[in-house]
Amino acid sequence: MGETKRELKNSVAPNTGQSISRRILVAEDNKAVQDVVSRILDFMGFEVALACNGVEALTVFLDSSFDLVLTDLEMPIMDGWSLTQCIKERSPNTPVLWMTGADRETVLKKGERGPVDSVLFKPFKVEDLARTVQEALASRGV
Repeated sequence: MGETKRELKNSVAPNTGQSISRRILVAEDNKAVQDVVSRILDFMGFEVALACNGVEALTVFLDSSFDLVLTDLEMPIMDGWSLTQCIKERSPNTPVLWMTGADRETVLKKGERGPVDSVLFKPFKVEDLARTVQEALASRGV
């Protein structure tokens, strides 16, 4: 993250001219990762809701509307795989992105069988997160 805040904002902040805040739910049990991801998304202009496990994330998701969900795969109580299935059953058009440090080959095989929209492998760069989120929202027309 060698870029200055100004350069980063210019390179990743959406210039949509819309006054409607786009909402992203982040499900991540690692507080440090949760904090960094939420700060980046907030900096990009998103409203961010946080959950520390899949059950909490599903509860938050069902109580509100979100344009996108970012979830870790390996979390206590309910993992990201199960969370993704529950979200897609209720809202098939909501993009779900996985963040994971798990083995790439295993995750990609699992993703082929499931409803995930994209995968970010930890550690990832700010630019990768920004691009992946923007692409997922653009494909949905948000």
